Amino acid sequence: MDKKLQIPHILQIGSSSWQDQVELPAGLGWHFFQATALPSLKEYMEEEEISKFKALILEKPEDLLALGEDLAYFQPYTVFYDQSHELEVPSEELAHLLRLKQARPWDFSNKHQFLYVLDRFLYDNQYGDAFTVRDLRVRPDFAGQQTVLGQHFLKLDGPYGEEFTPIAQWVYNYVYDASRPINFWLEYEKDPSCQLQLRIQFYRFGALGEWVKDAVFSEKEMEQPLELDGAEAYYLAFSLEAKGEGTLTIGALHKRLSHGPLGEMTVGAKTLRDHKRQEIFAYFHPGDMKPPLNIYFSGYRPAEGFEGFGMMRAMGSPFILFSDPRLEGGSFYMGSEELENQITAFIDQHLDLLGFEPKDMNFSGLSMGTFGALYYGALYSPHAILVGKPIVNLGDVAANLKFKRPDEFGTSLDMMQLIIGQVSQEGIGQLNQRFWDRFDQADFKDTILALAYMRDDDYDQQAYPDILEALYELPVRIISTSRAGRHNDASGPIIEWFVTQYKEIMERDFGRNQ
Repeated sequence: MDKKLQIPHILQIGSSSWQDQVELPAGLGWHFFQATALPSLKEYMEEEEISKFKALILEKPEDLLALGEDLAYFQPYTVFYDQSHELEVPSEELAHLLRLKQARPWDFSNKHQFLYVLDRFLYDNQYGDAFTVRDLRVRPDFAGQQTVLGQHFLKLDGPYGEEFTPIAQWVYNYVYDASRPINFWLEYEKDPSCQLQLRIQFYRFGALGEWVKDAVFSEKEMEQPLELDGAEAYYLAFSLEAKGEGTLTIGALHKRLSHGPLGEMTVGAKTLRDHKRQEIFAYFHPGDMKPPLNIYFSGYRPAEGFEGFGMMRAMGSPFILFSDPRLEGGSFYMGSEELENQITAFIDQHLDLLGFEPKDMNFSGLSMGTFGALYYGALYSPHAILVGKPIVNLGDVAANLKFKRPDEFGTSLDMMQLIIGQVSQEGIGQLNQRFWDRFDQADFKDTILALAYMRDDDYDQQAYPDILEALYELPVRIISTSRAGRHNDASGPIIEWFVTQYKEIMERDFGRNQ
């Protein structure tokens, strides 16, 4: 492939080129035009052998108007303009374009720093994983109590000392190769009577135990993800230090590719967090700003990040993706009232941004994502809820671990511990009821429910019949299909049916042809 096609390219529109004002990052293609002298980008890109532009930099937001249909060459969240030229009341056309591209006002006073941000943090990849408490070793002489809460939390209770003292250490190192910036997020809860700090030790990459430096992070600093961005590679070792006395509950230490100020997990995405440091990832794509707003809840994912982006984008309309990075692969989008309210607030915010009504929304998900689609969809009376392999009785999922699927998906017990605070027979009913308390209050008279289920589902075999029973006497339109087999069988046919139903609803009810 021609080298020109491989390097990132940036288009600048303004009165003078930055290329004459600041040193550009190495390997960056720079293209400058005045707004009054813009060529056809299609012809220009073919002539210059440019496959795509990484970003668009504007001196004034009004310069967007000069691009016309060429705006299609720029992805949302990659358009930036000088914040000193921000308009208090832009024209209706300009306001629409700014929303369409989710254009960002930015401080261009330090152009070198801004270009560094684009060079290091503006990229497509997403990835995250975590060290769990199974990788954690408590100091042997700790005099307090240790309680293992499943596979994902460790509770310590006792004295830690008057000064910060090492209390626990992760047994594995992390290789920071400097190719991409990364960030860290520690799950923990503690009593006010004790304090915590995280120590990261840096060892020279390629050497054997050659210590370079330490970095220590306070609770205040850990209120935001801890970011590491540097040109030198290291081996990193992590330990926790505590002082005072009381209860300290430690969870996962998440390690993720960082997009810095441009988004969390991916460019444009946000992380919803509660006071317990539990998280949900959320991403909005404006599409063409026309109905419907499709909402997709990612399924079970040990590797942290979003799924369904390509499928949702191909439909052309606005969409929201949610992903759950808790436990081993997600905790079914249930959590504290604070966390769940942030999910609905994110939906409401973008429903308002688009000027849509609830009837202009479709909720959807597969497997774990079906719970999110039905649980949150029940609050809105949307146009449709589309699910494949529904799971709604989360207590039953945990109960089925013993006989129906021995040693498979033990995370269901961790989920009960996280949500209910106990693993018990009573917890099974309580966990099930969390869903039905909401679903039974829903108004689905104008909602299409499209459900594809497994007849021998070993996670939640009662999901489909329980949903039918709950809706039996109500005027609801239900479209369904089934396949023989257990939960993880026949994924291909289920997904194919799911996508087909989506396409039919988009074409029949919203006049969209892919």
